[in-house]
Amino acid sequence: MRLSKRLLVVTAVLAVVSFNATAQTDDYRGKGYKGSVSITDQFGVWVGAETSHGILFDRHNYLGVGVGGFIFPNSSHPTFMNAFLDYHNYLSKKASTPVLGLKAGGSHSFNYEGLSGVKFKNAVLIEPSLGWSWGLKSGNGLTLGLGAALYMPVGESRTDKKVLPMPKLSFGFEF
Repeated sequence: MRLSKRLLVVTAVLAVVSFNATAQTDDYRGKGYKGSVSITDQFGVWVGAETSHGILFDRHNYLGVGVGGFIFPNSSHPTFMNAFLDYHNYLSKKASTPVLGLKAGGSHSFNYEGLSGVKFKNAVLIEPSLGWSWGLKSGNGLTLGLGAALYMPVGESRTDKKVLPMPKLSFGFEF
């Protein structure tokens, strides 16, 4: 099985497990362990999934760690895997609220020597985002976000570009 198919299978399994998981309270904005699973689209280029798990310190501040995998249906483009720290600030105490986010971490590209213009193997990832979170009666939540994934190639695999920006739309489930 090709690596991109394995990555997709692992991401799908994480999504199924996360949809069946429960957090410590019925209030998805209550203090304690929280998690999320998101389906992402980097505007028709890469599609993928991310999961993040961490702690909600109060009704506003979440800090977690996460991983994500992104594929392009055409094998000439690289497949990415990201690992990151994930911070969210829920701007109001209401169940429906705007959310500011920031992810920082690293990215690894598989088959990066393909035909696309993306020619780096490793990069630093910084991703600011703005979105909306809706609380559900089940104690879970839904999110919709718009981000800007900024990849800064490092090491021997540098490209001519110092920063590769990729706009990203995500739809997520919080528990």
